[in-house]
Amino acid sequence: MLEYDLIVAGGGIAGSTAAKFATRGGLKTLLVERRKTPRNKPCSGIQFGYFEKILGEKIPQDRLCNVELKKIKMILPDGKSVGSPFKMFNFMRKSFDHWLNILAQDSGAEFIDDIVCQSIEEQKDQILVNLVKPKEKKDMKFKAKYFIDATGLRPKIRSQLRPEDFSSDFEGATLNYYIDGEADLDQETLYQFWNLDWNNAMFAWIYKKTLDDRKDYWVIGTGCNDTNVNERQEKFYNHVKKEFNITGEIIKREGYKTSMNLHSKNRVWLGRNRILMAGDAAGLVDPTRGVGMDSAALSGRIAAKAILKAERKNKDVMKIYSKMMKDITTLTIRNQEREIGNTNNNEELQEYIEKTMLKQGLAMLLQLRLNKFRRAEKQRLLPP
Repeated sequence: MLEYDLIVAGGGIAGSTAAKFATRGGLKTLLVERRKTPRNKPCSGIQFGYFEKILGEKIPQDRLCNVELKKIKMILPDGKSVGSPFKMFNFMRKSFDHWLNILAQDSGAEFIDDIVCQSIEEQKDQILVNLVKPKEKKDMKFKAKYFIDATGLRPKIRSQLRPEDFSSDFEGATLNYYIDGEADLDQETLYQFWNLDWNNAMFAWIYKKTLDDRKDYWVIGTGCNDTNVNERQEKFYNHVKKEFNITGEIIKREGYKTSMNLHSKNRVWLGRNRILMAGDAAGLVDPTRGVGMDSAALSGRIAAKAILKAERKNKDVMKIYSKMMKDITTLTIRNQEREIGNTNNNEELQEYIEKTMLKQGLAMLLQLRLNKFRRAEKQRLLPP
C-alpha cells in the first residue's frame, strides 16, 4: 500500500494550490481529481489582482479570456445604474484549473485524474483513503498522515463526516447561457443586476467569455438559494434580451447545484483531527462577495502551510489551521447575515445597496491598496 504525507481530493483551485505548496514544503503529496482533465467547471472565472499573490504565480496570457474586464456596472432594482473602472482577471476554469494541475505536478506532486475519493478511515496517526477508478472498476487504497477535502460544493468526505450539513434536495444553484450574438453592451464591462426576482443569493450577471474554440460569447446567468433557478434564469434572460437587443442563439448551457445547507450557521467547517476542508468544501462559498476562488486558493495555501507547521513543531494541525483561517471564516460567517436573501423585497434591497454603496466602495479601495503590502496568507478578501 502506497503511503503519502498528504492526499488532496479535488483538482480545482483549492486542491491544486494546497498540493503545490505542500510539495514545495517537502511533503510527499498525492492530488486526485474525480473527472478526466482538462474538465469543464461552471464558474464566473473572475478574480481581482491580488489573486496572483495568493497563487504565488503570474497567470499566463493564454490561460485568460480574449476580453479583459475593465469596468463594473451595477443595475439596481429600480433600473438605475452606477459603474466604475475596475480591472479583473477573466478566465475559463477548464484551462485555468488545468494550468494549476500542471503547476502542482511541476512542483513534485503526484496527480491522478478520473478517480473518485470514495471514503476515508481515520486510524492512529494516519488516514486510510479508498479511491475508485469507476471506468476500470478498480479500487485502490492509500495511506496518508493528512487529508484535504477540496471537492467543492458537493464534498463527498464532508458529507460522510457531517451528513447533517446537507439536505435531501438541492439548496442552491447557478445557471449560465452562452450566447453567440450581438448586444447593446460594452464587452469590457461586468454587468451586475441586483433584483430578487432574478437572484436571491447575489446578483445576476452578463459579461464576455472565451470558449474552447477561442471565440467570445456573452454569458448570461443567475443563481439562487432555492430550487427555482430555471424559472429565475428565464425571467432574467427574457428581460435583458429585450432591454439590450441581444441577438443570436444559446449555444451552451451550464450550471451546478449543491445540497449543502447554505443557510446553516454551521456551514463553515474546517475539518477535524488530520482531515482538513478547503474552499467550498469548507463552506467558504460567499454569495455576499460574489466571488469564491480567492478564498479557495487562500484556504488551500493556508492548509498546506498549517500541515507543514504542524509537522515542524509537532503540534495539532487543526488548531494551527483554525487560527490561520480566522480572518476568512470570520468574514464568511459575518457575510451570511448580509446576504441579500435576508431582505424581504426589492425596495428593501434598493435601500440597503444605496445605504452601504459608498462605504463599501471606499473600503474596497483601501483594502486593495493595503493588500499590496500584506503577505500572501494575510490578503484581505474583497469585497470586504
